[in-house]
Amino acid sequence: MAVTRKELKDNAKQSLRGNWGWAIIVFLITAIIVGIFTGAGHWLDETYINYDGTNIFYQFASPIGSILLWIGSFIGLSRNIAFLELRDDQKEEKPYMAAFSVFTENRFGPELINFVLVSIFTFLWTWLLIIPGIIKAYSYSMTPYIVKDMVASDKQVGATDGINASKELMKGHKMALFIFDLSFLGWNILAAITCGLGYLWVTPYYQTAKANFYRHIAGDKFLK
Repeated sequence: MAVTRKELKDNAKQSLRGNWGWAIIVFLITAIIVGIFTGAGHWLDETYINYDGTNIFYQFASPIGSILLWIGSFIGLSRNIAFLELRDDQKEEKPYMAAFSVFTENRFGPELINFVLVSIFTFLWTWLLIIPGIIKAYSYSMTPYIVKDMVASDKQVGATDGINASKELMKGHKMALFIFDLSFLGWNILAAITCGLGYLWVTPYYQTAKANFYRHIAGDKFLK
């Protein structure tokens, strides 16, 4: 990468300066909603695993639990979009709207279909072998950002357009993003030690820095 991780992080801090209140509210709203869905999903999964086989409701618990987990993850894409817009000086001023960015500006359909396919492809690769699954996850990692840019430029976004563009964009950058993620490991450990309170700072910081990573390698390629 032409820019260093330090520069990406310093630029993230600059973007967050004066916007911390907004960033924390966006994080809290998405964290609560995602937590509700994922918590319910895990509960249903555990209920299914422990049931005695006679209650028909529990026979549907596991797939419902998985769907709730998936919905939570999809809603979480709003963070990617909201902090990319913050990085681009185009943030949605109302944080309660920014927290649902994946549903606004005609993004829902394109983001949904690409997310569904990313989930399926990643699961299949991981099911075959763990390491290839991780590599593919990094290959697909820029999909929500790319779809957001494509929609903003009034492009018609097909079911795999974002995925294919992400695979191409991430050629030669997967290891850089992996190391970038590792550089936040210490911060995440500290955030966990503080009973999660540290994530009020770490998550906005990470999301903005990752948005910088995307914009650095993609530029305005998908906005044209």
